[in-house]
Amino acid sequence: MLFDALQLLAGRRHQVHALVLMRGETFIETIEPGGSAMIVLASGRATISRQREGTSAGLHLTPRAGEPVVLTTAGTYCVTAREPVIGLRLIRLGGGNT
Repeated sequence: MLFDALQLLAGRRHQVHALVLMRGETFIETIEPGGSAMIVLASGRATISRQREGTSAGLHLTPRAGEPVVLTTAGTYCVTAREPVIGLRLIRLGGGNT
């Protein structure tokens, strides 16, 4: 039996990446069904947005440094740097058991 903590250490269903963006740069994060992402900014300011289908209002977040943002709904998110950004992103892959 595999536990999520062991899978994180083995790198089977989780990925950790640095997030480095200059002012004005964008990064597109796509979350698969069953997956999730956590973004933690160490410095700088960024906006995380997601357009909802059929409506003009969507998700719009501006996290503070050190404050984790967890994205759990499948879809495409846009991370836009308002200032130079340094941070981390942890991705949990969707899909079946690995």
